[in-house]
Amino acid sequence: MDNQELDNNNIEEKIVYSNTIEEEPKDISLSSEKKKKSPLLITFGVLSILSFVGVIVLLCLFFCGDNKSNNVLVTPKPVQTGELRIAYVNTDSILTNYDYAKDLEANLTTYQSSLEANYQAQGKKLQTDYENYLKTGDKLTLTEQKKKEEDLTRRQQEFPMVQQKMMAQLQERQFEDNKKLLNAVYAFINDYNAKNQKFNIILSRSYISSTVLYADDAFDITDEIIKGLNQEYKNVKGK
Repeated sequence: MDNQELDNNNIEEKIVYSNTIEEEPKDISLSSEKKKKSPLLITFGVLSILSFVGVIVLLCLFFCGDNKSNNVLVTPKPVQTGELRIAYVNTDSILTNYDYAKDLEANLTTYQSSLEANYQAQGKKLQTDYENYLKTGDKLTLTEQKKKEEDLTRRQQEFPMVQQKMMAQLQERQFEDNKKLLNAVYAFINDYNAKNQKFNIILSRSYISSTVLYADDAFDITDEIIKGLNQEYKNVKGK
């Protein structure tokens, strides 16, 4: 027996290995955003965002065990078994054909017209007061003239802020309308799917912004959703 064999007999070998494979869940978030043009000065569309959260698929592979026993490979278990049922909704069509969306847009336009009329009235009043002062100011005392000039100057300086305030009010109203519309659509789709138990995933598709590049028309449930939305809105509106 040579030296190499002697050395091999005196060596205690210990092999510790571990292998961990982690797959982070992929969060597929599908969203659709439609920007409708208002005939006046709307800064952004009634719907800025219409997104529908899709599905999370998890596949995890673990090696389990401790240092005193052999590692055991566990076969990964899928989160969901059975046939995956998918459908999609065209959000452009919802904005065009949903009666609630139409009413929100019409009401927003009316509100905007009211703000613009108020702004123009304040501007006209300021201009009239200034012109009247030029005509009759010399009949006032110096103290009255100074007071009137200070008042006109203050109003003139604050007038641009009036416009900014009205634009902020319009945007706030628009934001609230967007929220109402989104909540109505989300709630209906959740209720629709819960009652019918049809689909595992319902995606959003639009012409301008969509992660769905292609989908077979057989998966399109837009007409069915719009019909249900309008019927629900009609029932609520009639009460």
